[in-house]
Amino acid sequence: MNTGVPFTKAIHLLYVPTKFCNMHCRYCYLGTLTTARPEPDKMLGTLNTALEQLLAHGYLPYNLSFHGGEVTTLSSSVLDQLFSIAARHYADYGEAIKAQGFRVNPLHIKTNLLNFNQHAEVLAKHQVSISGSVDLPLRLHGQFRRDKQGRSTLARITENLKLLATYPAHKKISCVVTRAHLEAVDEFISDIKYLHYEIGLDMSRFNVMFGFDSGKNQAAFCQQEAGTKMLTEVEQVQFYQAVQQAFVGSPLENAFRTEWFKEFTPEYCCSSFNCGGKFFLLQADGEVFSCPRGQSSPEYRFGNLFSDGVEAIISNGWSVIERNENLLDIDDGCAVCPWLPHCNLGCPFVRQAAGLKRSYTCLLQKQLYQDAPDRWPPLPADKVAAHARKFFLSNNLKRLRGEVYAEKTRVITPELFTDANRLAELIRRDPGLQAVYSNELFFLRINGADYQLRSAVLKNMAEIEVLDAASTVLLGVREDLFSLACDDEISNYLHLMLLRDTTVVYGDEQRTKQEHIFDYSLYKKAFFTAATQEGKYFLLDISALLISHARFYLDGVRNNLFITTKALREHHYAKQRKNAFYHIQAINLPFQNLEFFWQRDEAAF
Repeated sequence: MNTGVPFTKAIHLLYVPTKFCNMHCRYCYLGTLTTARPEPDKMLGTLNTALEQLLAHGYLPYNLSFHGGEVTTLSSSVLDQLFSIAARHYADYGEAIKAQGFRVNPLHIKTNLLNFNQHAEVLAKHQVSISGSVDLPLRLHGQFRRDKQGRSTLARITENLKLLATYPAHKKISCVVTRAHLEAVDEFISDIKYLHYEIGLDMSRFNVMFGFDSGKNQAAFCQQEAGTKMLTEVEQVQFYQAVQQAFVGSPLENAFRTEWFKEFTPEYCCSSFNCGGKFFLLQADGEVFSCPRGQSSPEYRFGNLFSDGVEAIISNGWSVIERNENLLDIDDGCAVCPWLPHCNLGCPFVRQAAGLKRSYTCLLQKQLYQDAPDRWPPLPADKVAAHARKFFLSNNLKRLRGEVYAEKTRVITPELFTDANRLAELIRRDPGLQAVYSNELFFLRINGADYQLRSAVLKNMAEIEVLDAASTVLLGVREDLFSLACDDEISNYLHLMLLRDTTVVYGDEQRTKQEHIFDYSLYKKAFFTAATQEGKYFLLDISALLISHARFYLDGVRNNLFITTKALREHHYAKQRKNAFYHIQAINLPFQNLEFFWQRDEAAF
């Protein structure tokens, strides 16, 4: 099968055919989501539809994995059909995947192994790669990893681990480490050796993960068990060093150095610059999230395959992660850290869930980098500041702009602060000013994301975007705009002003203000000729206008785009002349605006 569409982007597609899980692990970040029963009628159709639509739009899933919930709660028949779909995809597009620079991976599932014995035959038939999630030491598996009825799963898991050791395809296990695991680290080490040397399960591909506190987990279990609390950064390093001491010099030393703590290296998704550009988790109901962690939070939802479409979902991925990054505060030390290019602040979901300002494994990551300086060298000191600024510019504008503008508290006369003379009251009494300051007149659609524009005077938060020569910028204008505060619509025009945050001093007052770059006016008749209608708004493409002035945009300097009409602008200045209380409170441009940085070299970011 070949769609004939050139592939423009390779993505990792994680498919969740069911959110239901047959276990109730005490540190699960999905909370009660795993009680949702599967919908068999949707599972196969959703995966087929997703692959067809992705490929038709030029998006190539180079890695197709199955996750849950728990995939093995499905019947062997359904699993056989799911794996057949994935196998056909790899067979049809294996060469295209390799042409994109990726190897063709085997089919893969993440499983808790509780039902592994029931599906061993169909798994072996498709040579499915198994990633089994267990607890080490095994004693803690019996304590923390119980089934939905609260019963221990240890006996079945132990038998299935023995069966996994004989499984003829790729396999590995992983373990979540919490407070109890650190306290039992000697048992942890002993059980690695037991599984490797006595059971015969190859532990060279073992993965360590660290648990983290989350609201959904605490809500599900009401009160978190002390043993499942997340480790401090110092305790994580203590755990790592204990395992290091036990296995350096042993046949498993290379596995320890390359595989066991791989999740915390730049090779893993948690250290992605922005994971929303590559990783997509699809549920059987069509909902798309960032990953298994983000699956628990609507803030990490990218859209729905059936209602939003492929293009919207793919483009929304980066924006959703960026938007969540912008909500987070950042540790000051990250801005001067020579390893920032390796960690990129870690997983934003975990930082958000646990209320952290940096990666929850920061000290451990630094230990890993220092233990392998040839693989992960620190950034030279003279380049750290420039790299940090570029990172924050692309991924955390909040750090650059500050969160809230300072309140306007300078007193000119006590009359200014009476209710009758407050700016909000002056606007309420004047229909023309209501239009000048309206939040409903304009919006900008930037690369598919809408920004409803608000008055620069009234808002106390800055809306900031990053644009480049490939950006599409559409201006939405409400259909009645040209009639507002206007007796002569024929002479009225749309007015755009662009200022730059380099300052000039002007006037008798010697005020310092942003430097003016351009004014652009488009009369009513010409506007409606050029614009297209969408509901009660008309859309005008202003991308070329902005691009044509790109030579004036300076690296790292904000540009400020204001939008109004001739009539509304004149009404504002007439009110300034007539009313001193209004003039004082609206001394700066009050029109709707959006600020942006111009990105010249995308590769640098």
